[in-house]
Amino acid sequence: MGQKYYNSLILALQRMKRTFFTILLLTLALTAQSQTAVTIKKADKLTQDIVDDKPIQKLIGSVWLIQGNTNIYCDSAYVDKVTNSAKAFGHVKIIDTVDSLDIKGDYLEYDGNTRLAKFRDNVVLKDSAGTLYTDILDYDRVLQVGTYREGGKLVDTENTLTSNLGKYFSQTKKAEFFDSVRLENPDFFLKTDTLYYSSLTTRSRTYGPTEGYSTEGDTLTTQKGLLYISEKSYSEVYEGKMVSIDYDIEGDTLIIDDVKKYYTAHQNVIMTSKPDSMTIFGEKGYYDKIKEDALVHTNAYLRKMVQGDSLFISADSLYSKQKEDTLGKYLLAYHDVKLFKSDLQGIADSVSYNFTDSTIYMYQDPVIWSQDSQISADSINILVKNNKIDRMDLAVSSFVIQQDSLKNFNQIKGRDMQVHFKDGMIQRTDVFGNGESIYYIVDELGATSMNKTKCSNLAIYFENSFVSELRTYREVDGRVIPSFEILNPERTLRGFSWRMSEKPKLEDVARHLRYDK
Repeated sequence: MGQKYYNSLILALQRMKRTFFTILLLTLALTAQSQTAVTIKKADKLTQDIVDDKPIQKLIGSVWLIQGNTNIYCDSAYVDKVTNSAKAFGHVKIIDTVDSLDIKGDYLEYDGNTRLAKFRDNVVLKDSAGTLYTDILDYDRVLQVGTYREGGKLVDTENTLTSNLGKYFSQTKKAEFFDSVRLENPDFFLKTDTLYYSSLTTRSRTYGPTEGYSTEGDTLTTQKGLLYISEKSYSEVYEGKMVSIDYDIEGDTLIIDDVKKYYTAHQNVIMTSKPDSMTIFGEKGYYDKIKEDALVHTNAYLRKMVQGDSLFISADSLYSKQKEDTLGKYLLAYHDVKLFKSDLQGIADSVSYNFTDSTIYMYQDPVIWSQDSQISADSINILVKNNKIDRMDLAVSSFVIQQDSLKNFNQIKGRDMQVHFKDGMIQRTDVFGNGESIYYIVDELGATSMNKTKCSNLAIYFENSFVSELRTYREVDGRVIPSFEILNPERTLRGFSWRMSEKPKLEDVARHLRYDK
């Protein structure tokens, strides 16, 4: 009797379990149906009608339709229960109670099965990040993506963006713009054909040809695209160029901070200072717009136009700096410096160039070559006038060597010197302190002799690379030696070193002439 009772109890429990699950499934089905079906919440008037050979419910006045979290408001509507769809007319609005999405328009076709909302005419999509305006918008409620194909405008707290084609992702607050894209804010205007944007970060990324313009007159151009964060006034330009009133900057990557007015460039860098007619080339560089400082290094060299002629200077680093005490500017070149000009070549460890007085200052074992002359000293200052070398000032251990047409070496040595030029050739050399000289004389019969002189100060005048006159001052010790009596040790002054093999060629200085093309 006990066993039978126990078995009956088990069977009853199993029947109850099956009944419970059946009720649960029915409940879930009804709930799902209520979530997916477009239902009528409110309308002033409801009638049945036939539209396009289909039975529909015709709603008029203060219409309110619901599907899950989606609320549809309009002046009138057609509801098709068979297809679970609706057409809404006049003051149409969709409000999502979960993600704070609000879409308005004059007309809507809504498919409750696919949850695709097709808005037409005066469409406005608004959420917490921004507002989208268009006349034709297809909004996918499942993917939460709105698409327009005939022009649209997105406005947020930072920017206004327009394009012919676009997508807006309401969940991530991101957008994609295509075809005639324009971005505008009070400080910047940008145009391109492909732009990805985030309203949360104000980050824009363009692809392909892009142009940008700042209210200060700066222009950005690139064929590869750029990154722009309007909130930070920050840009990265790829294989592009920035053009400002005073400076042009090119490079594989340009990083532009318009808050600090600080710009950096990487790889294949070209920086042009327009007021100075100067272009600097290298692999890395920066420009400080506030301080008017610029630095380029790694394979760096510059080209400066001087009255129509190009002066090239290469170095490990090139630094252009505005003087603080005057309105002038100067250029510093550091380490392994080489100079090339059509009538002047030189080397030194460091060089500075003063833009105000067009003077080149050379330090640490400087050597200059001009025509057939070699000039060296502990330091050399070169004054350029009217596109020509006007004068060189030599300080400490000064030495000038000139090779004449007979391959003889005229030499001048002293503590300090001034070398004067005319039409690119040495015209006169003044020696101050510990003066020594060797120069060769050719008489009327063609015989050569050597004049060797020592004195405190002296001046030597040249004509067509030959010494035309010698003037000596104080403590003169000189003699003339016929060619047949000249011994080899007497042919050079102490410290003589002919370094013509170190004379730079253009390709040694301007190592990346491809940039000039």
